[in-house]
Amino acid sequence: MNRYFLILLCLLLLSCSSAVKTLKYGYLPGSNYQYYSPLDPVDLQGHPYRLVISDGRSGNSISCSSITVPRDTELEGAAGYDFFSNYTRAMIEANNGVVDSMAMDIIEIQLRALSGNLKGFVYGHIWGMVEFDARVGQLRKTYCSAMRDGDKDAPLGAFSADTRKGAFRKLVSGSARRALEEFIHDLINHERGTQ
Repeated sequence: MNRYFLILLCLLLLSCSSAVKTLKYGYLPGSNYQYYSPLDPVDLQGHPYRLVISDGRSGNSISCSSITVPRDTELEGAAGYDFFSNYTRAMIEANNGVVDSMAMDIIEIQLRALSGNLKGFVYGHIWGMVEFDARVGQLRKTYCSAMRDGDKDAPLGAFSADTRKGAFRKLVSGSARRALEEFIHDLINHERGTQ
């Protein structure tokens, strides 16, 4: 009788453990990410925009890199969507733009990828990756960034001391800043071209 109970208990524990999804590197949802200021700010002159962001993340690849995009980090689901939405809003406001739900000009963004990865055997490098499609009037473009520690505009050098979790968060934030800043520059050029 005891042997059957132990076998049943083992099977129950195995089935429960396979149902729980472990997040990569032990990240916890709802953690803090930094929103970096633009490196090359522009002046949107207080122009109001209605911001519509959708989450279209799927698959494990981005168009600007062959690095695999992990889909098991803390950025999956609402946590990543909220981070990216708030970062987009912060980037518009940091460039003297206004996000207004009643504005006539609409910025439509579909998030395609948002993650980070650790690559390498002896000495690893942390990567931050983001990809999104943006549409404002006639401006339609895909923005993609794969940033590695040590890149010129990265928040961490190649040999910086940091935790894996901290480096992951900084590189994802830096990569998002790079792509969003490129979008803001295209947005100001688009606005100037339509005046």
